[in-house]
Amino acid sequence: MAEKLGEKMMARLGVWVGNLLFPRGANCLCCHDPRLAALEDCLCDRCREELKNLRVPPEACDRCLSPVKKGKKCSRCASALMKEIDRVFAPYQYKNAVRTLIHAFKFNACNEALPILADAMEMALAERDFDCLVPVPLHPKRLRQRGVNQALLMAEALARRTGIPVCELLRRVHYHRPQSLLSEKERMKNVEDAFLAEETAKGLKILLIDDVRTTGSTAHACAKALKKAGAYSVSLCTAAVVYKYPRKKSRP
Repeated sequence: MAEKLGEKMMARLGVWVGNLLFPRGANCLCCHDPRLAALEDCLCDRCREELKNLRVPPEACDRCLSPVKKGKKCSRCASALMKEIDRVFAPYQYKNAVRTLIHAFKFNACNEALPILADAMEMALAERDFDCLVPVPLHPKRLRQRGVNQALLMAEALARRTGIPVCELLRRVHYHRPQSLLSEKERMKNVEDAFLAEETAKGLKILLIDDVRTTGSTAHACAKALKKAGAYSVSLCTAAVVYKYPRKKSRP
């Protein structure tokens, strides 16, 4: 026990010394270059430009933000994962500099990344007719492990920018394996009936808030619980979406 405490103290000391020698504001949040970052957003010009290039393209499906071929119907909108979600909003594709930025905020307590993400999320909201922002909740056990719910922090930051209030109407009642460790089929089963919604959701137009939409299984489970409680509509806003182009069929 004493040995583990000693290791933790040394790790914290290392972080403190690193922050003292190289303050976060002096390093680019994405590439970590200590020479080129601008103090106003902690990004270098190269990474700022990369973030612009990782915007969800305008030709994406206007309902779910998935890639759609011209003249074709969106396969994701026709799937079970979009059954309970009315619309999706997100500024970025989840890869490269965007992935680094979200991971810095989510796992490394990098609060400097939050304004960048929240500003982009606000700009991505094509409509604002919502009664409240509802963050995707963590199970109490996961919350104790992580220390903070990043979806709640994002919702609070977005509330300050839009004036839409935050209402924590969801509870996670089952503790499961992290979604990141599972396949697409496993993810949907993993979060089935994992959430309960408050009765006060009845009649509300809700904007669900999370950091990333990967398969959409977590958002679907949350929206299902909210609509079961009587929510009028449930849309989703995330900082990024996994934007996968359909695989081309190989020739025989």
